[in-house]
Amino acid sequence: MENRSLLARVGAGITKFRNFTLNLVFLLVIVFLLVASLSNCQSIAVPDDGALLLNPAGTVVEMRTLPQSLLSLMPGAAVTRETELSTILTAITHAGNDDAIQMIVLDLENLEAVTPAQANRIGDALNQFKRSGKKIVSYGDYYSQSQFHIASFADEVYMHPYGQVIFTGYGGSSFYLKDILDKFKVNVHVFRVGAYKSAVEPVTRNSMSEESRMASERLYQDLWQHFVTDVSTNRKIAEHDVQRYADDINQFVAQTQGDLARAALERHLVDELLTPDQARVRIGQVVGFADARAEQLNAIDFQSYVRVRGELNAGMTGPYVDIITVQGPITLDGDSFTTANANVIVDLIRQSRTDPETGAIVLRVDSPGGSQFASELIRQELELAQLSGTPVVASFASAAASGGYWVAATADEIISEATTITGSIGIFSLLMTYENTLADFGIHNDGVGTSTNTTGFGPFTGINENMSALFQSQVEHGYQQFVSLVAKGRNKTVAETSELASGRVWSGEAALDVGLVDQLGGLQLALQRAATLAQLSDWQTRRRLQPVDPRSEFLAALTQVRSFVAGSAQPEFVITPTAADPLARYLGRAMHYLSWLKDPRHLHAFCAECVLPNHDLGGL
Repeated sequence: MENRSLLARVGAGITKFRNFTLNLVFLLVIVFLLVASLSNCQSIAVPDDGALLLNPAGTVVEMRTLPQSLLSLMPGAAVTRETELSTILTAITHAGNDDAIQMIVLDLENLEAVTPAQANRIGDALNQFKRSGKKIVSYGDYYSQSQFHIASFADEVYMHPYGQVIFTGYGGSSFYLKDILDKFKVNVHVFRVGAYKSAVEPVTRNSMSEESRMASERLYQDLWQHFVTDVSTNRKIAEHDVQRYADDINQFVAQTQGDLARAALERHLVDELLTPDQARVRIGQVVGFADARAEQLNAIDFQSYVRVRGELNAGMTGPYVDIITVQGPITLDGDSFTTANANVIVDLIRQSRTDPETGAIVLRVDSPGGSQFASELIRQELELAQLSGTPVVASFASAAASGGYWVAATADEIISEATTITGSIGIFSLLMTYENTLADFGIHNDGVGTSTNTTGFGPFTGINENMSALFQSQVEHGYQQFVSLVAKGRNKTVAETSELASGRVWSGEAALDVGLVDQLGGLQLALQRAATLAQLSDWQTRRRLQPVDPRSEFLAALTQVRSFVAGSAQPEFVITPTAADPLARYLGRAMHYLSWLKDPRHLHAFCAECVLPNHDLGGL
């Protein structure tokens, strides 16, 4: 007993020492970050006659997700970097009217993913900036397709002599798992309506259906045409030359003896091949340098610039046009910072519709859909706002399909980007059972029940005919509800809407042609339309955000400090390559996709084209 008591005391002492050490390290990290933040914040200033460095990192998003643990703040932590689109647009808009900013410098090396819709919106803002008579230059060690889409809006595009520009186009291929599921004797039960609802095809087929192929080809051709037109217009080269560069780059590179950079230069995609030092000198000749040795440009990065200049809404008065964002898969529960939690969003809408200062609501949608029930809860709450006299305008971002379209189906107006993935009006139910798999290993299932359906449905018992008929009837009813809501919101007959449904996806531009959206444009147009519908002459915008618990708010503040300390008021060109095994990336995203299918009635309004790995529209 004495020995055990001694060991217990030693163990307790070790635990106390470990906890003390961890707490001390944690406290020192906080003190370091706060001191660094305070010392740097005092030095932030917009340089006179300087440059705005637009250097977004990671993935461009509508709304940044908050860190979930302290580990994400540690150096080297494998966290997804995010940049809010609104911050980029605010910085560009401010800079166009700011006499202190003479130039925008695009440094897109750390931009990992940006959708066509986001690239177009950034491009529109850059074009507006150029109308002020100021110049935009871009420099990159290399350019991915999506990076070059944005860079093409610059007056001059520079690239490293060892760099490259490659256009891969949109689309791709996907894994189809029917045979392997059959080998493991997994029973896949699919209930759906419509030929185009392709979300279930990876587990029911070994190849793409012709209906899915046709719809996908139309969608990707629409998006690709916008890219080709933008590059052609911005770089002043013929569209067929852009297409030839994408199709026959091997021939052009052969002509330059394997020199990818020279091939891009000769096809007029870039203006000059310069090293980072040469590019810095070239830009410094216009905006100057912040130090005597000419190592730091007279520049400020866009995030620091927005912190100094503030939001565009500052100083405006009048009623509010509230912005409520639906971002990510639509769910009833789960992490509300990485999914569109219906309960949270409904509460935000309710706050707006009961607030006498709210004149109108703009629902900003960037979602592939998800739970049918969760989508309907959001739509119902918006309808209550409309019935109380508050106009609702839906603003579609990169994707607003399936459940993402459902939530907006009865809005007063729908504004979409030309390259938004939208539509996908359809419902499906996907269930897998493993009774045959277990039986193959000698595991059997048996039991009794008080009704035909007591053991009629379960992952280890299978689905009997009664339950199969029930699920199919439920799916068909849900589909009719979806079509009827769209018909009501779009002032169409059910028959007319049915022709546009069946799960088919559309680009925003095609959706305008068939009447699924009202106008093409971004968030600003949606805000103006909402204010007009509410008959507001003076108004201001307000983002309705979910309440943040103190822990998450504290971690978010530390993240901003870390981001600031890592940056510089006079930034350099920096490249941080990222690598990920493609199979691991694919499987990870596919598992996320399956984890989102958790509607309580197993009814899903979900757009696979928006999220599955073969449809990655980042162009990377």
